[in-house]
Amino acid sequence: MTSEATRFAAAVAAFGMLLRDSKFKGATSAEQVLAWAEAARGADAEGYRAEFITLVKKAAPLIAAK
Repeated sequence: MTSEATRFAAAVAAFGMLLRDSKFKGATSAEQVLAWAEAARGADAEGYRAEFITLVKKAAPLIAAK
């Protein structure tokens, strides 16, 4: 099994692909990115992961509208 840090980084990378509308995003959705990030949140002493999760929640309607 991969570490929380690796899984969270994958969620961040997938979010970037969604924002750029990358041809490599496949069937990934903002909802999936959010689920991956929340599942891999882990220890978040600085609050950066929580901030990213908030960003994905705010951007999800914009991504879906594309």
